[in-house]
Amino acid sequence: MRKYISIILLLIAVAQTSCKKVLDVTSPNEVADATVFKNVAGLRSARIGMYSTLQSKNYYGGYYPLLAECYSDNGTTGGYDVIDLTDIANKAVSPSNIYTSAIYIQIYNSIYAANKIIENADKVPGTDATELSNIKGEAYFIRSLASFDLLRMFGEHWDNASAFGISIVTSTANPATPVKRSSVADSYKQIIADAQQAVKLLNTDNGSKYASQAAANALLARVYLYQGNKAGAATTATLVINNSNYALLATAEFTKIYTQKNTGESVFELVFDQQNNSAYNGLTYVRDDALRTDVTFLAAEDLNTFFTGRPTDARSALVDYENVDQSIQPDGRTEKYRGETTRDNSAYIIRLAEVYLIRAEALGRTAGLADLNYVRQHRGMAKLTAANVPTDEAYLNAVLNERRAELNFEGHRLFDLARTQKVADVLGDEVNPIMPIPQAEISATGGVVVQNKGY
Repeated sequence: MRKYISIILLLIAVAQTSCKKVLDVTSPNEVADATVFKNVAGLRSARIGMYSTLQSKNYYGGYYPLLAECYSDNGTTGGYDVIDLTDIANKAVSPSNIYTSAIYIQIYNSIYAANKIIENADKVPGTDATELSNIKGEAYFIRSLASFDLLRMFGEHWDNASAFGISIVTSTANPATPVKRSSVADSYKQIIADAQQAVKLLNTDNGSKYASQAAANALLARVYLYQGNKAGAATTATLVINNSNYALLATAEFTKIYTQKNTGESVFELVFDQQNNSAYNGLTYVRDDALRTDVTFLAAEDLNTFFTGRPTDARSALVDYENVDQSIQPDGRTEKYRGETTRDNSAYIIRLAEVYLIRAEALGRTAGLADLNYVRQHRGMAKLTAANVPTDEAYLNAVLNERRAELNFEGHRLFDLARTQKVADVLGDEVNPIMPIPQAEISATGGVVVQNKGY
């Protein structure tokens, strides 16, 4: 994959200097479309490059999912005396935070790469119709995924009256004026439309290494859940659950999810190799008997306490927490990402267990309990009865606890607390769950891109 990097860096070069807007979509070094998309080989290279943008350490290769965990009760930071990391641990980031700014820019890089393919794929001569449809579907999927990731980190959470969604970018043309932020409702409309288009275009079975029809449906189910469209979430999740390509692993085999690539539980997984390393290793694991000098994010004591109350939970073994000294290994280690020598651990974007939990939440206490228990039983936990969850609130808390146990350090916890309005209860009244728009973007657009409340 690395041989494509130079091409893709030119394709997606966006906002590299302070005098340019973050959302500028052209670069003086950009390779002309006619050169990149002159044949099928070029289109295929652009496709691989599009996936490589997701693997950046500033996106799914590291910071995006880990920030969503370490800004919650699941994680903290350590190992470096860096103000911007300390701010994340203290849940008080500023618009100039280098990590949130890098995430913001990198996600737009992914959107730009997807837009390039959407705009040019039909122009490539000699492309097989099925392959063409699939590549376009992958681009729509990635644009939907990236846009939704922007919205849940930098936009307000679902409310028809919410004004501050994201700046929607569906073209690579340099806009005459800065792209202002759309409403939350309009942001969801675009995200859903892109995911639905991906479902139409993608091959039914494309494997979990790349976007597939099942992955697009799973993404749709996730988006619908955040939007509060529970019927849509349940119906779409069922399409994935009924797909015979996927199945939950038995309790004894559970850890294979993290030791083997593309298991039957994986709906969409970013696979790294020894040349194209994941940043998870350095971010969440440090060598035995070594000072924690290369760890920036680590599991919090609160997560360890949470698992202490679940002694039969197979997932508890994935968190190794011994003490609270952040300079000494191995407290706070998460063992989901264990590429000690190769750094080739995957990034888990969508797994079947999440899809079951989406449907469990969407169906509610009466109809959804079977799905919740199905996941629990595959992780060594006893079934819950109706008496264990006597109210809707108790049931929601049970689902959120299961999501925490299942999806910790995969980039969901902060967003789960925010969308269910539990940030104040869990993290404190003073915590703002919405990340700031980078100050460079606010300044470069002359305030056209509006800052989030509280910054």
